[in-house]
Amino acid sequence: MCGVTSNGPIIRGQHVTLTCNMTYYPKTQQGALPRATISSSIAWQSAAGTPTTHPPVTHADGGVKLQVDVTTLASGTEIPSYNCTSTFDFSDDRSTDITDPQVALNSVSWTCITKPVLISCTY
Repeated sequence: MCGVTSNGPIIRGQHVTLTCNMTYYPKTQQGALPRATISSSIAWQSAAGTPTTHPPVTHADGGVKLQVDVTTLASGTEIPSYNCTSTFDFSDDRSTDITDPQVALNSVSWTCITKPVLISCTY
């Protein structure tokens, strides 16, 4: 999920916070931990503003929540659409013995795209 978290109309000159968060579950079926180590990250595209990355939070159900906020200044007629991308890199924790089944080590990413938000002005 990603988007503007400020309530009410956005006024030109106001600092606005956009939040991006997602939860992933690093478990296989039957609840066994995967044999690959997962390295995760989440980030806004650089044009979005000044980012604040929160530490990952592990929930009781095993889900890991990633969150990053970005602060931007409302100017012009709208806050444009921005991208927030979560990336997952995998490394194999077991030997590379030919008899040991291998795991896929390809990186995976997911991108959330915000909707543009109109900016109001005061007279």
